Amino acid sequence: MKIKSVAVLVAVLFLAVSAQSFAQMGGNPQDRLKKTLEDYKTRLKLTDSQFTKVDSILNVQMKEIMKIRDEAGGDFSAMREKMVPVREKTDKEIELLLTDDQKVEYKKMLEERAERMRNFQRN
Repeated sequence: MKIKSVAVLVAVLFLAVSAQSFAQMGGNPQDRLKKTLEDYKTRLKLTDSQFTKVDSILNVQMKEIMKIRDEAGGDFSAMREKMVPVREKTDKEIELLLTDDQKVEYKKMLEERAERMRNFQRN
């Protein structure tokens, strides 16, 4: 009986932590995309024209990444290997749209993203 109670408690804690992690990541790809776009618009002070173009670029990236995830079948190493070129291409496309001042802030944002990814991989 005690073992069963402990097992249930562990399962509940696991689900709670998983739900919290999922929520922090934005819940779903569309929510994460929306948050990213809002962050870009605010931090980079995008013009309406830039915003429209960045929105289009990030939507293409999201679809490519979702396809990679589907095809990888849970193989995180294979996913990561295929996602890196997609992200690099997206970063270059966005950078081409930016002014010199915006590029400085964008590079900071990319560094922050890289740090978050390193921290995520450690955990």
